[in-house]
This record gives sequence, C-alpha cells and structure tokens, in this order.
Amino acid sequence: MKEKIRVAIAGGGTGGHFFPALNLGQAMEERWQAQLLFFGTARGIESSILPQKGYALTLLPVRGFQRRMTLKNLLFPINLLRSMALSKKALRAFRPHLALGTGGYVMGPVLRTAKKMGVPIVIQEQNSYPGVTTRLLAREANLLFLAYEEALEHLPDGVHAVVTGNPIKMQKRFTSKEEAKKALGFLADLPLVAVIGGSQGAESMNRAVMAALKSGLLPQKVQWLWQTGRQHFERWKAEVKREKLRQVAVRPFIDEMATVYQAADLMVCRAGAMTLSELMAMGCPAVLVPFPFAAGDHQFKNAQAVAQKGAAVVLKDDEKLPQKLMDLLPALIEDQNKLKEMAKAMERLHKQDSIDQILSLIEQLLKERGVNFGEGL
Repeated sequence: MKEKIRVAIAGGGTGGHFFPALNLGQAMEERWQAQLLFFGTARGIESSILPQKGYALTLLPVRGFQRRMTLKNLLFPINLLRSMALSKKALRAFRPHLALGTGGYVMGPVLRTAKKMGVPIVIQEQNSYPGVTTRLLAREANLLFLAYEEALEHLPDGVHAVVTGNPIKMQKRFTSKEEAKKALGFLADLPLVAVIGGSQGAESMNRAVMAALKSGLLPQKVQWLWQTGRQHFERWKAEVKREKLRQVAVRPFIDEMATVYQAADLMVCRAGAMTLSELMAMGCPAVLVPFPFAAGDHQFKNAQAVAQKGAAVVLKDDEKLPQKLMDLLPALIEDQNKLKEMAKAMERLHKQDSIDQILSLIEQLLKERGVNFGEGL
C-alpha cells in the first residue's frame, strides 16, 4: 500500500488564521490525497469546526504574549514549553513531510519543533503587516507565501517569500449583480449597501449605522443589508421596526457571503485579511472600518494598502464614526461611476489561483527533497 503525503497544519484562533489553513488543507487532500494533522487551541474556532469535519486536531495550551502588563504573561513560558513538548510528541507519531503555518501564535511551537526535526516548513501570511510569529520564523521558513507585497518591508532580508494572495474559495454564482440582489430578496434596480461587522457583529459599527439611518441624511432610494451579529440582533431589529426604517433588512448572521459580495454596490465592513481578499475576488468596493484593537493594528495597515490603490475608503472606528458615515455615504452611494472605478480597482488587486500557486510551489519544494507525487512515497 502506497504511503500518503502527510502535512501538519498549524493555524487557528481567529477565522483569519484558520480558514486559510482549512482551505489549503482541503486543497491538498483533493490534489495529493494528503493526510492532515491540524494543531490549534481549545479556545479557537478550529476546536469546533475541525472535529465536525472529521479532521485530526492536536490541542496546544499556548497563548499569545500580552502587550500590556498582565499575570497571564507569567504563564507564557510554561504554556510554550508544554506546547513544544506536545508538538514534538504529535509530530513524531505523525511523521509529516511538511509543516504549514498560517499565522498566529499557535504555529510557533509547531513549526519550530518541525524545523528541528528536519521537516520543511512553510508559512502563509495573510496581512500586509506580518504577525509577530511570522516575523520570528521568517528566516527559518523554506517558503513564505504573502498576500501583500507591502509585507516584505517588515521582513528580514533573505527570506524565501512569494506574493501569492490569500487562499480563498469564493466565486460568483450569478451572471449579474441584479440576479444576486433578487436571490437575496432585494429589488434589482436599487443600490444595495451591505454592512458586515464580522461574524460576531461589531457594536460600534451597529450604533454608527443606526445613527446614520435615523438621521434622514442618507439617500432614500437605497436598500440596506445589515448583519448585526447574533448577540445584538433582536435589539437592532426592534429598533429598525420602531423607527419605521424601510428597505433595511437586518440579519443576525449571513452564510452566503459570495452572494452578498456580488449583490452589494458597496460594502461597509471590517478590514480583516480574508475579508479583503474576498472583496478583491468579487470586485466589490468598500468603506473599511478597521477593528481598532487588532494586534499590531494590522487591520488598519491592511485597509491602507487597499485604499492606496483606489479600491476603498478607510474610516477610523471612533466616536465620530456616525458623523463620518453621514458625511461620506450620500455622495458615494449616488456616484455610480465612482463605485464602478473602485470595483475595478478592487478586482485588479485579486491574485488569481492563489491556492494553485501555493500548492505548486510546495510540490516543487517537496520534489526537491525526494517526495514522489506521482507514484507514492
């Protein structure tokens, strides 16, 4: 019986780190019939999704080092050493041909241990400003896949980096924007603005949007799709009804984001790396409101990289956000030519076939190390 290619994958905590790991892992299964072992934490999104999908998952106690003074930092070295030991035990049993990290602190002990064991390591970094763990491991990585060319400015010289874009699985399902609007239950001939504050919603954005809608300053002939997050859905739904706001559809969560991107004339959303990559793939213009407490302020840096190309407008999430939305949105919504220019600029940023490029480069790396993809190992 021929041996399968075995890949250890470390990336989780947030969806921004987890979904690239999952997308690449699934692509490796389809292309190479690879056997996968994921590493994550019990606190991360991976702990609920991966077991449901039938994937092996090794949980590590590692936590990120807090930038502020806290007692949790006293446990950091203990959790790191435990994670190194658990990683070593799991990797020895699994015997991977490759270790892949997709950012975040969980990949640190896994990739460093794999490297010491002689296993080639590769990193996929989603952000324009690389995370701490990526910067620490960059020199050791056999390959470093970047979503943004700007990330190179923050990495040491001599890294084996390739700009590939982020590995996403998203395609247009409809032949036109009008069809996508109808599929979501909206009128085809009116502009649609979609407000998405992330999977959990964003209360600062919710409050700002409600203030803007109540002001009466926004164009009347506009449709709104507003994802509030499940926790605050009932409250905002009730307020929309109380204020008699027409053409505002409130949702707790939206599963079919590809349809939303295709239907929307404008997105108002956070600036997570995967969200931006999805916007690029779908060619959807955006008003970006970066999460102000993201590590290293990476969402603001991501947003700036996109805005500089003319594909988006960036607004700071502060107490002035409601007024800034009122000042910006009326003219922007009604300027269809501007929105079309932004859409084209967004689409130009999309890196075609990023998953295929990443897997092809990994395949080349492994072949150089004696792995035979065509005839087993």
